[in-house]
Amino acid sequence: MGYGLKKLSLALSTVVIAYLLMYSGTKFDPADVQDKKVLITGASSGIGEQMAYHFAKMGANLVLTARREHRLKEVVERCKKLSPKPTANHAYIVADMRELDKTKNVITYSVDSLKGLDILVLNHARISVSNMWFGSQQNLTDMAMEMDINFRSYVQLASHALPHLLKSKGRIAFVSSTAEKVPVPGMAVYTASKHAIQGFFGVLRQEMVMRNTGVSVTSCIVGGTRTENVMELFKQKFGEEKLKGLNFADPTAVALEIVKATVARQYEVFTSSDKWSSILMFLGKISPEFADQVTLKVLFE
Repeated sequence: MGYGLKKLSLALSTVVIAYLLMYSGTKFDPADVQDKKVLITGASSGIGEQMAYHFAKMGANLVLTARREHRLKEVVERCKKLSPKPTANHAYIVADMRELDKTKNVITYSVDSLKGLDILVLNHARISVSNMWFGSQQNLTDMAMEMDINFRSYVQLASHALPHLLKSKGRIAFVSSTAEKVPVPGMAVYTASKHAIQGFFGVLRQEMVMRNTGVSVTSCIVGGTRTENVMELFKQKFGEEKLKGLNFADPTAVALEIVKATVARQYEVFTSSDKWSSILMFLGKISPEFADQVTLKVLFE
């Protein structure tokens, strides 16, 4: 090995060790949540709802958004009961993320209600049971809708929120999926949207560091989780018998893992997951071809 190459190797090793030391020292402190101003999307049920409860228990001020007003009202009322601070601000705004022009309203309302913004948690998603990809008009229609909801609305919300997060040196968390790591037939549309947000927010994270903004970006990789929507989708797609063997994760536990990682400014978190997602992600790193074979056998035979 030449002298120049040795120097490069040593420099890279030093950087890696320094990063690992810094990352391993990152710890979650519930006190960091006290009085923080938090916006959570997709907060009417599932993981988003549970995140709202965790943040409320830690004394955060919250704005929640989703499509179903009656559910948002229920979640907000419970947040008020769970909060240790009688003066904490808990509000909601109804929004359908297909309507991209409304994303600015969500941020404006949140900032006005909370008098600023410290944490943006992007959690909403459309998970469709789609047909296999034949290049049909229906395929293309599904792709357009899902990219609007699962990708473009994330970009718009983050973009509108960024001036406020720069002021607070805030945090962005975006909820991705093991679908981005494990391809499954019939889920091309959803998987594509998850690849897209990983790509965009990965670059945004680097740019925040380059500009020394103090804004962190946390990628939250979520596997099979026992939410109402996911359970119904998997039942339709794979049948009830397959569902019994997948042992999905508890949404309350997954939500807490996301909250902790976000507050601690972690780069990435892989939340608790069903065993097959964990196995297939591991196999995919060793042999993608073998991982594909196992996926087809587990889910479709």
